[in-house]
Amino acid sequence: MRNLVRNNNNPLRMLLPFLKDKPMRLMSGITAEAPSKADLGHDPYAKDEMNLAEFPIALLTDRAPAGLTMLTREVQARDERTGALLARKVTVTASDAYGLPTASDNLVLLGLIYLTKRLNDFRDRRVWFTRSELIRVLEWPEAGPSYDRVKMSLCRWANVFLLYENSWWERPRQAYSTKGFGIIDDFEVVEGGQSRQPGLFQSNFAWNEVFFQSLSDGFVRGLDLKTLLRLRYPTSQQMYRYLGKHFYRLPVLTLDLRVFACEHIGLDRGYKDNGKLKEKLEPALTELEAIGFLEPMPRSQRYTKVGRGQWTITLARKPGIDVQRGEGPLPGVEPARAEVLPPTPSPLVTELTARGVTPAAAVDLVAAFPESEVQGKLEAFDWLVARRDRRVSRNPGGYLAESIRKSYAPPKGFESEASRSRRFAAEAEERRRIDDVRRQTEAEQRARQEAEQARIVAYWESLSPDAQAHLEAEALVEPGLSFLARQYHRSLDDPQRSERYRRMILDAHILGLLEREGKKNDGGA
Repeated sequence: MRNLVRNNNNPLRMLLPFLKDKPMRLMSGITAEAPSKADLGHDPYAKDEMNLAEFPIALLTDRAPAGLTMLTREVQARDERTGALLARKVTVTASDAYGLPTASDNLVLLGLIYLTKRLNDFRDRRVWFTRSELIRVLEWPEAGPSYDRVKMSLCRWANVFLLYENSWWERPRQAYSTKGFGIIDDFEVVEGGQSRQPGLFQSNFAWNEVFFQSLSDGFVRGLDLKTLLRLRYPTSQQMYRYLGKHFYRLPVLTLDLRVFACEHIGLDRGYKDNGKLKEKLEPALTELEAIGFLEPMPRSQRYTKVGRGQWTITLARKPGIDVQRGEGPLPGVEPARAEVLPPTPSPLVTELTARGVTPAAAVDLVAAFPESEVQGKLEAFDWLVARRDRRVSRNPGGYLAESIRKSYAPPKGFESEASRSRRFAAEAEERRRIDDVRRQTEAEQRARQEAEQARIVAYWESLSPDAQAHLEAEALVEPGLSFLARQYHRSLDDPQRSERYRRMILDAHILGLLEREGKKNDGGA
């Protein structure tokens, strides 16, 4: 036994800190004593790696969509030393065979971190354990499906590659770096009855060296794992981890809604409507309020509109919450980033990057040039792309950026949306003017006709019956009305038609009399 203990590579040596002051059971081999459920939430071995808490590397569901093997998280942030705006980006790539990590895989990862801290205090990246032990830590049913879930999670984590661009915090250097690595280098799951050393830790895995270095460097914080496991929603679990990290410095955080929801909690960026993001966050907020972690707030205080399509979310920790659990200052948590996250890229920045402009260049262009000018160049670029113009075939993003910087003239035949809108507006205004003139002319004409008809009726009614008969006889033989007179005589067999011609003849004759009388009066005057 003494010789075995002296062997540093023997897994039995790793048990000594754990077995200290505990009875050793040697009859059936040495087994790890799992923490009781009652004590798990206050167990000092529960830890969270803070790079993982910042950007979720797993989906919020327990089933990955078919064919989905990559996800990204990205925020715009100021470099702590230069002040330059840069992108902090995390890309998670999975294998076709196993797919992206899911919400339950995330819990397995936290369980493995827990066991590593408990078994060797982050001194050895090779960890020996039993699946039964891990299942008890996660408070899962100790049955076949749980064992299968653990095995599948190991397969997924062993086939995941993480690329942290300007976003992996290294505690010794106190700086962000770009790192590419996996989570687990290798693992071995020994099924029941296949153990080579009965009673010892049958299964084992090795952390990736980069990830394990962060654990051993102490870039971790205390985590109430019991509380996290009892949270119903994966959004609640990720929010609990992220806010637990940032509440250490500030009890109240005001964050960009879209950045918080999509990049730090993991909601789908496809939710274009901010109302939908609020709806998806609501169950997690309600659950964290219910357990006394978040201070309840009305929606009017929780959300604030700060610009077109841009909102912030305010979150306050409940007084008395011990977010760090006595672990001391958190390295690598910057007050500026914790207090107010960089704003969501504007729609124009998103449009530019979607067409190949780098994020940094897109931000600079939008800041330096008027929105209308950038929008016009986007339209001209899309017009050229639709026509497969050779100017945009080799380096589309570069051409677009230069067209904005150097104010390229519009391509021949291109008409911008603003120009089209002005033209359509001018044409609509001209049509409106013509319609107004027509309506005015028609109204004036109706008024004249109604006035003339009133004068005719008044004159006719002022005559005696004999005078009316005499006037009618004169009208029927008036040379200027001969055409109407012929039509009248031809239609005598049709009373309605003949009466219509008769009225036309009388109206024209009386109107002529009134005009002549008016001229005579004007001359006499």
